[in-house]
Order: sequence, then structure tokens, then C-alpha cells
Amino acid sequence: MKLKIKNIILYPLDEALNPRIIKFHESKVNVITGYSQRGKSAIISIIDYCLGSSECDIPVGTIREKVDKFAIYIAIGDQSIFLARDCPGNDNKVSDVMYMYDVQGKGDNPKLNTNEWIKEAGKYKTNRDKVKNYLSVKAGFENISINNESQKDDAPASFRDTTAFMFQPQNIIANPTTIFYKTDTFEHLRRLKTLFPLVLGYKSYEILNLESEVDVLEREEKEKARKLDDLRLQYESWQTDIYEYYSKAINLGLSNADISIESGSVNLIKNELKKVVSDVKNNRFFKEGSAIRYSEKLEELDGDRIRFTRELDELRVGLQKIQQFDRSKVEYIESVAVEIDKRLKPVDWLLKQKGTNICPFCDSVSEKAINTLLNFQNESQKNGKVLEASRSENFSFEKEKGDYKEKIKSKERDIVKIDANIQILRNEDRKNFKKLQDIFEFSGKIEHVLENLEKISPSANLAAELERIAGELAGKRKSLKSLKDKFDKEYCLKKVSDAIANYVKILPIENKEQRRVLLDPDVSVGIRIEDTRSKNINFLYKLGSGANHMCFHLATMLGLHEYFLNLPKSGKKNYIPSFLILDQPSQVYFPEDFKDLDKDNIDLNKKKKISEDIQNTTLIFKACSKFIESNKFQTQIIVLEHASESTWSEVSNIHLVEEWRGSFDQPDTYKALIPRAWFD
Repeated sequence: MKLKIKNIILYPLDEALNPRIIKFHESKVNVITGYSQRGKSAIISIIDYCLGSSECDIPVGTIREKVDKFAIYIAIGDQSIFLARDCPGNDNKVSDVMYMYDVQGKGDNPKLNTNEWIKEAGKYKTNRDKVKNYLSVKAGFENISINNESQKDDAPASFRDTTAFMFQPQNIIANPTTIFYKTDTFEHLRRLKTLFPLVLGYKSYEILNLESEVDVLEREEKEKARKLDDLRLQYESWQTDIYEYYSKAINLGLSNADISIESGSVNLIKNELKKVVSDVKNNRFFKEGSAIRYSEKLEELDGDRIRFTRELDELRVGLQKIQQFDRSKVEYIESVAVEIDKRLKPVDWLLKQKGTNICPFCDSVSEKAINTLLNFQNESQKNGKVLEASRSENFSFEKEKGDYKEKIKSKERDIVKIDANIQILRNEDRKNFKKLQDIFEFSGKIEHVLENLEKISPSANLAAELERIAGELAGKRKSLKSLKDKFDKEYCLKKVSDAIANYVKILPIENKEQRRVLLDPDVSVGIRIEDTRSKNINFLYKLGSGANHMCFHLATMLGLHEYFLNLPKSGKKNYIPSFLILDQPSQVYFPEDFKDLDKDNIDLNKKKKISEDIQNTTLIFKACSKFIESNKFQTQIIVLEHASESTWSEVSNIHLVEEWRGSFDQPDTYKALIPRAWFD
């Protein structure tokens, strides 16, 4: 996106004063240098605020007390746009009201450089959402949302999210843990993680849309599958109850079906009971073969009970052995390992004492004592490992004991179930069941049970819906894979690392010859540093020195912008505005005043250190200048600095915007963001 900053304008609360206008060069490295507390760091916050930020980070105090409105002129291609917002004051009440004017569309408006336009501000009034949408459209973003609802705040890719690549404020530019602007919250990190694949060119909007649709379908599938599983579990839990009705049917001679108590499913038993009810309704009160089935079923259940009882005994023995092992372990640790640990504790202390291998009594030389102590130390270390292992979960038998107890409970439940069915079959009072009235009552009970079962029966519609979702998912995943095959992620990330490497070479980074910056948003929304010799990869915070951190930040931002500028060459879109603002990159060197170098009495080491700091600061500007030249002046850089002009005076492509120094008590010399006249 071809977007650059033309001007910053501050309109005073006092209408009698003139607006404060700061002009920038669109194709150079712009530098504002000056003392602390002159307003340099507010530049990023002012620009961000005027570009539609939901918050105002402009420092409270003097600036907010003196300013009525903040404004910027931006260039989008050949178009000039004026954007302004009301100063929120010190109470931080940020309004969504904004003011906008299209210079190209409506013609030049000199009033905007004065306070006059404020009298008719209503003509320019718009709101933050409209400005954000306007800039998002200009950048080429499409309206895509995680919830598939347009115009929502959770849209993962919009112009506002690109601020991560525009600004490096003072608290970020040398930060070892955070490299991108406003990624200090989970929400911003989530947005940036979604944005990265799009702006790096290894995902398209079609891919993002498909991924979003797949994500929604997967969540729907998971929810429906869970619901179906719950229904099936609830349904199958009736197996014990309805098997007893089946046993009663055998007892009554109403069934001759052979259904196992272990493998008989609810559906199988339910269908048999339906036949029983149907037979009773049709006055068929006896099933041929039911008497034989009665005897066989009783024998089968007796056999199952014997087998289950034997298995239960085996489980009891297994649990007892595990408990014995556990007791033995505890006894060993308490009686042996702990005692060894106590006795060998002095060994380490003895080895730390100073001494020789000469006997104090006979002056003979002997290594026996030290070797013995070393052997003891070795045994102590082995014993230490045993003690350490004893405290870990891996050395515990709790899991095995839990498994055995659960199996024992399950087997006991099986035996109880078999006993209940045996009792039903062995009911001595069989003559009562021969009465037709009892048979009809039994049939009525079965009917009632079957009705309840139907109510909780897993819906065929739910299973069909799951099948439909699975088919839809398969199709979308296939399309997604086909699209991703056309976008080579590894190639894109390699090109990013190559671009960053161009600036790692220039900047004063320790061991830079063997350092390579890796950026993979799927691994981390940040950078990792590879040692090209050892192949070890570490996060930035594991590399020491604030100077190294700053240089990696700068190299990464310059490399990324270079990569973004080259995306259109491969037919991809560059969504990122073509400007970068750096706030005090030289803070890691503090080279504000170099006059001490001219003194003869200065310590040589101090003189050398100051000289190195100057050279390193100069390399910052050289890297920025190199970037501007290499990319044909397509990107604007603004540097807010403490360092004096002498550090970049011999570097090309540098434009000194203003120097904010001088004394407040000498109004003619005082320069700052807020003019001296505004204080009178």
C-alpha cells in the first residue's frame, strides 16, 4: 500500500495561536532529533490516533492541555487525505468522531492549515469506523470475519492491524520479548497471527475463508458427535435393565431367542421384546423352544458367573502384588536410600576443601583419599537419582493400582448383573406367571420400557447430519489443500529471512556472520535466531545485549518492508503502508553528546567506547539509507532521535526535519513539539 505521512498538524486550544505544522519528506529518512521530554515519542501516538486507533496513547499533560485537535496529511498513491481527531483531554474519553477531507477529490483547502476550518468542522465530520473501512479498502483488505459476520470488530485482517509493521516505539525497538507494535494483548496477537500469512503472501483470502468455514464445520461436527455419543451412552446404559425383562420373558416361555448378557446390544434386546409384546397382543402366549432356551440360558449364566468369579480372583491377586511392590519401594527408600543420602552428605563438603595429596604424617604422596571420596560422590549421585525418581510419578504404582481397582469394580458389577438374571430365571413361584393376567401385565411393563427407550434413542437425523458435515468437510479440506499447494509457505519465509539478512550484514550485531533471522507465524508471532554453524535456534530474548535486540528489530522491520515492496512482482498484493517510524533506536548506545572526544584528559577506554557508540549509531542511519536506495525510494522512514546530527551528517538520503533543543528560558532557542509561544 502506497501510504506516506506528509504533515502532522496540531491545532491549539487558543484560537489566537497558529497551528503547529511538521512536514516530512516522502522519499527519505526523516529525522527529528532533540532533548528528552520535547514530545518526540508522541509522534507515533499522534499518527496512530489519527489513523483510527480505538485508544489514545498521546501522553497526558502538556500536549493534551495545549491541543484542541490532532491531524495528519497522508498520501495514498497520488491522493492526499486530511484526517483529524479531537484531543481527548487528560480524562482519556476517546470519541469515535473524526474529520476527513479528500484534497484530490475536492481540491486544495488552505483553511486546513489554519484554525478556520474548526468553526465549520461539521462539514468534515465522519466517524472512526468509516475511516478504518476507507483505509482498509484502499489497502486491499476484504471483509472477512472469524464468525462469518461482516463489519465485526473481530475481523482478523484490516488496515488497523498493519500498525504492527509501521511503528517501533521506544519501549518496543529494543524489547527482547516483543518485536511488533501493540502485541501486548492476546487479542492483538491473535489478529496479527491471522494477518501474517495473508501479508506474507502464502495465504489468499480464499484460503482464509475456507479455513474459517472448516473451523466452523469442525466445531459443529464435534458438538453434534458429542451429543450423539451422549445419547448412545445413555441408550446403551439401559442394557442391564432390559436384559432382566428378556430373562423374565424366557422364564415365562415368551421368548426362545439366544442373547448373550455380555454382547447383547440394546437394539437386539429391544427388538426381541417388541416381538414378545406383539405375540401377547396376538394371543400367542408360549414360544416353542422356550423351555429348552430356559435351561440353556440358566446354564450359560451359571458358566459366566464361574468365569467372572475366577477373573475377579485373578484381579484381586494382581492388585495385592502391586500393593506389595509399592510397600517394598517405600520401605527401601525410607530404610536404605535415605540413610545412604545422610551418610554421604559430607562427601561434597570434603571435596570442596583445599588440600594436597601429601600425607601430613609421613610426607608420602597418595591419591587414595581423593579417589575414595570421588567414588563416594559417584555413589551419592546414583543414590540421588533413586531418591529423585522416587518422588516422581513415573516411580509410582498409583496408576496401576487405580486400573486394577476399576477392573475389579467392573467385574463385580458384571457378577451382580448375572446374579439378578439367574434369580429371575430360578423364580420358584412360576405358577403365578402362568396366569394370563400376569402375562398381560408383564407385556404392559415391556411396552412402557420400550416407549422410554424410543425417547432417548439416537436420532437417525443426527447421524445423517453428521454424515453430511463429514462430506462437506472432506470437500472443503480437499479444496484447501489444493489451494495451499499453490502457495509455497517455505519459499515465502525463506525470502523474508533473505531480505532481513541484507540488513543484519550492515548493523553491529555480535557474531552476525552466523546469525540468521527466522520468522514463522505458525510457530511464534516474533522472530527466532538461528546459529548457522551449530543449527541451534533461539528466541531473541535468549541472546544478550540490548544493542543486539535493537539491531535485530531494525533488520527485521527493514527486511519485512523490503519483502512487502517486492510482493507485486510475483503477482501478490502488498497490504502494508509504505512508511516506518523508529523511536530512538540509538537508546542502546546513548551517544547524545560527543564533545568529550575532543578533550585530551579523557580516559582512552572511555574515548574508545564513545567512538564505538558513534560508529554503531551511524550504522543505524546507513542501514536505513541503504534500504531507501535499494528499494527505489518507495518507503518513507521517520527516525525520532536523541543523537545529534553529527552521527548521520555523512550518510546520504537523510532529511533533518527539525531539531528540538534549546532552553525554555530562552524562547528564541527553544524547539519542541509544542511551540514555546503556546506557553505564554
